[in-house]
Amino acid sequence: MTVYTFSGEINLGRSTHGFEREVDAESENHAEEKLYAELGSEHSIPRSKITIEDVSEQE
Repeated sequence: MTVYTFSGEINLGRSTHGFEREVDAESENHAEEKLYAELGSEHSIPRSKITIEDVSEQE
């Protein structure tokens, strides 16, 4: 498994917050899906409110 680091912004209505999160997955697409699921669940927001600005792969 590979660790991917994502950074971006979450739109929470009246405010926007930056985030940086590491996700462990087999591919970048799978890591992105896990990120959307985790952030959406934590903040009760749809995927359209999450903007990914940067992705890097760590070895």
